[in-house]
Amino acid sequence: MDIIEIIKTRKSIRKFEKDDIDIEQIRGIIEVSLNAPSGGNSQNWFTYIIKNKDILNRMRNEVEVIYKKVVGKDAPGVYTFFNEAPVVLAVTQKPYIGSLDTILEKTDKNRNYDRKFIVNPGLQSVSSFITHVLLAVHNEGLGACWMTGPLVAKPELEDIIGIKSPDNLVALIPIGKPVERHSKTSRNGVTEMIKVIN
Repeated sequence: MDIIEIIKTRKSIRKFEKDDIDIEQIRGIIEVSLNAPSGGNSQNWFTYIIKNKDILNRMRNEVEVIYKKVVGKDAPGVYTFFNEAPVVLAVTQKPYIGSLDTILEKTDKNRNYDRKFIVNPGLQSVSSFITHVLLAVHNEGLGACWMTGPLVAKPELEDIIGIKSPDNLVALIPIGKPVERHSKTSRNGVTEMIKVIN
């Protein structure tokens, strides 16, 4: 598929066929996505490929428990459908420390805070990787969804998956053969989203 067509037609998929997905196909998707740009070429991402239904069901249960504890009502399906996919990627962020961070920590703590937690080049790098994964998944004729809602139970999910500090779980990506959505959410026009500075 043409890259422009891939970008224009990709959409978030939240319902999947029951068919299994070959682990080699997932490995290939991740391999091509490793070409994503990252700050200082840090490549500060790591991916857990979860196919074990018992683990996925435990993860969903924890999300439901914590959501109810925090919000006081049952978790909506958009937070919990990931366990219905045949495979889920748990993407983690490894620590990122640029050469500028060390300098700013000593010379300008406010600017350092803005860089680390507002600009957040480490998270931007992982986000670039995730975007590449989503496009590669679509190119393979599969569906996926970038999920952060379940991270209301981030510590519990990290414990179930086996993610150790200082790594951080930043997203779940359920992948499978899509039960196709017949529409794509509308997007703003380009004139609403740009300002040209000459």
